[in-house]
Amino acid sequence: MKNLEKPIIFFGSGRSGTTIISEIVFRHESLAWPSNYQVVVPSLPAINFLRVLFDNRFWHLQGQKQQLNDVSAINKYLFKPAEAYPFWEHITGHKIDFSRGFLINERASEQDAKRMRSIFNKLVSYQFKERLAFKITGPSRICYLKSIFPDAIFINIVRDPVPTISSWLNVDFWQDKGKHQLWWEGAYTEAETEWAKKNSDQPELLAALQYRKLTDVTNKEIQEYNAHCLSVRYEDFVSDPSTTIHQIMEFAELPPSERVDEYLKGLKIYNQNAKTAKEQKKDGEKSKSEVMEQILYGNYAY
Repeated sequence: MKNLEKPIIFFGSGRSGTTIISEIVFRHESLAWPSNYQVVVPSLPAINFLRVLFDNRFWHLQGQKQQLNDVSAINKYLFKPAEAYPFWEHITGHKIDFSRGFLINERASEQDAKRMRSIFNKLVSYQFKERLAFKITGPSRICYLKSIFPDAIFINIVRDPVPTISSWLNVDFWQDKGKHQLWWEGAYTEAETEWAKKNSDQPELLAALQYRKLTDVTNKEIQEYNAHCLSVRYEDFVSDPSTTIHQIMEFAELPPSERVDEYLKGLKIYNQNAKTAKEQKKDGEKSKSEVMEQILYGNYAY
């Protein structure tokens, strides 16, 4: 399956810049990706034919997440990239919890990998594109993903921990997911799990533990599974968006793209870290508590 060679997989912590960076690259004319429509009907590969209504020789219409910039009134109807966890749950046959699991040492069986590759092959073909790309957040899941795509190219987006954690604590998703509990599963020691239960009323500390675990597991998996991976700092992207995007494209073996360049020119890119620092100063908060520092940098005794 030629169109499944070297798929491009973006990953990183939520609120780390994965969306804005990946969606710029996803403007490339050769790339197909799971979409918002695939979320609605995860079991229907033919839904991908819809992309040609939005992306053809007459016009190129692609939606984007509202968090990036102002969007048009029709944005919610446009074909756009999505993490599509309902789609992942469908294609994995619910044998694993793809959305919440760290999936440490978890591999797809040969039969399951073949079946999933067939589904992804249809996704790319029905979008009339040449290559697969997608984004996930949370755990890297490198072991599992490499069992499906052995030659995958990984792009790891990393943002400084304090503004990332601050952003977690201020988004709706985190309020009922990870604010008072450990959201992702399968990587915590018994002592860490018990500590998290006792400290469920301290969301900053719980978030720090979860961020550190994501980082530790990701770094270990990159090394252990010899992942072909480029780590990109959100701060470098904000400082020089064009250079960062072209570095990613070169690493991912994507040819230059006028669509990518034009889209990037039209984006307003904000330094969300500066916003976080301003809010903390206004509220009279310290950027890092002593305990958070100990958790983040591995010096805390649970």
